[in-house]
Amino acid sequence: MSVKVIQVGLGGWGMNWAHTILPQVKAVDVVGFVDANPEVLKRAQETLGLAEQKCFPSLDAAIAGVEAEGVLAVLPTAGHKSVSEAALKAGKHVLVEKPFTSTLEEAQELIALAKQANRVLMVSQNYRYQAAVRMVADLVHNGIYGRPLSALIDFRQNWKVTGHRYHDIPGPLLLDMAIHHFDLMRMIFGENVQRVACRSWNTPDSPFRDHAAAHALLALESGLMVSYSGSWVSRGTPTTWTGEWAIECEEGELVWWARGREGAVADKVMLRRPDGTTKDLALEPMALVDRAGTLNAFADAVRGKPPRYFTSGEDNIHSLATSFACMRSGAQDGTWVSLSETLP
Repeated sequence: MSVKVIQVGLGGWGMNWAHTILPQVKAVDVVGFVDANPEVLKRAQETLGLAEQKCFPSLDAAIAGVEAEGVLAVLPTAGHKSVSEAALKAGKHVLVEKPFTSTLEEAQELIALAKQANRVLMVSQNYRYQAAVRMVADLVHNGIYGRPLSALIDFRQNWKVTGHRYHDIPGPLLLDMAIHHFDLMRMIFGENVQRVACRSWNTPDSPFRDHAAAHALLALESGLMVSYSGSWVSRGTPTTWTGEWAIECEEGELVWWARGREGAVADKVMLRRPDGTTKDLALEPMALVDRAGTLNAFADAVRGKPPRYFTSGEDNIHSLATSFACMRSGAQDGTWVSLSETLP
């Protein structure tokens, strides 16, 4: 039986979810759609061919109008807390887009509420559902090439090329984008960040209100050091959306990237040995990738079988805290910030 879900949010991103992701995931049946803007709701009905009785102006109306087990929250971050809270209080499971919430205090409140209600609270960290990501995480966790010693992550995109238009959101790089990379880092190394030192800036022609470029040094709990460089205003050759990674292990360096414009085809994992020789590692294809993989994992969790590398709210707050710590360090001219200072 499929999991019945209500989708909240039918803006540009919500429409993308409804049009491209939902049809891929047979484990989920979306029985209701919500948007507070009547014009947006009407446009969605016409574009997607939605039945009028499946469309609602509020989550409360949808919950009263249809039988559903879960809520998919794909509206702007500022609305994540209120929608997730209302859903959990109504006894619904929740899958919420990243960033999880606008503050760590909000995230903790939702985590506590989900525990109290005994409901699944999942954050959509869709980059975890890529073939290269899964392979690298398994290789590192299983110590196939020895212990990891250090890592470099490089993300380069230019907002003009990608059409990125969210220039006024808080932390366009460190909160909205780099949280993907920080979350993958935690997944791959299986540990949280202990402290960070970060410098962030804007180029003179940047349209972003907050800083759109940054360099950060992240110290994990084991002492492993990760160097991160990211930019929305890069003039260099763009990376894929996961960025380009180089993980040095005792027996060689894992070089990889994923989520290119061609999807899973662009995934690549290569082993570079100390003598300079390289070897491409064969990837195992995934049936559902990216957000489709996230949505399918949510259905599994609702059915009591959360998959490996599952992004519960309780886990994801550590990725969110890493972004906030980097933003705080950047505002303090690059001084070290402990994650204990960020988590409430």
